[in-house]
Amino acid sequence: MPIEHIHTYLVHPGKGSTEPSRIRGNTLPLDGKMFSLLSVIYINSDRDCPIEISFNHRDDGTQQNPCRDLIAAYLSEPTLPHGRQIAERLEKVTTHRSGLGLLFLISGKEGREHKLVISRFPADVGILAEESERALTVEFLERVFMKRATTYKAAAYQDNSLSAGFWIGRAVDKQINSDVVQLSNYWIAEFLDSDFRTTAAAGTKRLAVALRDAARKSTDLTVKKEIAAAVTLASSLAGHRLNIKEFSDRFGLSANAQDALAKEIKNSSVLQERFQFDANEFAKQVPYRTIELNTGVILTADATQFDKVVRQEVVDRSEGTVRLSAEGKIMNEKLMKAK
Repeated sequence: MPIEHIHTYLVHPGKGSTEPSRIRGNTLPLDGKMFSLLSVIYINSDRDCPIEISFNHRDDGTQQNPCRDLIAAYLSEPTLPHGRQIAERLEKVTTHRSGLGLLFLISGKEGREHKLVISRFPADVGILAEESERALTVEFLERVFMKRATTYKAAAYQDNSLSAGFWIGRAVDKQINSDVVQLSNYWIAEFLDSDFRTTAAAGTKRLAVALRDAARKSTDLTVKKEIAAAVTLASSLAGHRLNIKEFSDRFGLSANAQDALAKEIKNSSVLQERFQFDANEFAKQVPYRTIELNTGVILTADATQFDKVVRQEVVDRSEGTVRLSAEGKIMNEKLMKAK
């Protein structure tokens, strides 16, 4: 059995507090319904945690990170006190907006490698109804955890060296669609003192190339138009953190357009990897947008400025005919070989 230890802690919001609370914890047995649920999270962590992260180094470049130190100490001796130090770190960055949380540390061995899954479930409210022969008793509960067993934050680490390894992990925030602090600011940056492994340039290039290839390969004119419009507006995302799926949603790409884009990404988990959008890198990969008419006329312009410099008028909507016009000084003329 790979799981060897499970410790859990009730973590209160403590960011900005001058009097941290006493964090209480418990050691869970390696059997029963709770163990079965946590085993699924542990076993599936490689698949369910698609976002690659790495611990930050010190400002002087030295390979030292306070959160990694706590993880290494816990794995060296997985006890309740060592785990509590990790929970205390989480408490210091937890705001009242994030609320009360139940933290789980699930550690084990995969062959010769140590493995640790850190998971946090938010507190919820619920109603407990108990029925007897003569009455129904209803009780309001303020601390209900795992009401939705698929809504949690997690980070997974696996390596064979506690002294030199455990610098790289994978993470997920399955609460990202709810009203909580963003993954990058709270779970990754503050608690784990980490950053995304996908750099701004690499993530932006992957997106741009996928958009370019999806538009080129698609035979659906509507899909081509949707992608072209998204490319034109993309510069507005400069500096924003997002993933490819969020990019598609931001610009309202249809299911067909999203499918075309996804086909250009070899690993589907990459669709969820977040990165900082680099407008300059995007412009390098998709510098121009071109419209070709059935009459043989071709208009090309800067992708991010196309709709500003090329005017489009609908001539006959039923026939799909349009009139394109552009104004400016002639700078050059070229004769090109036919395709």
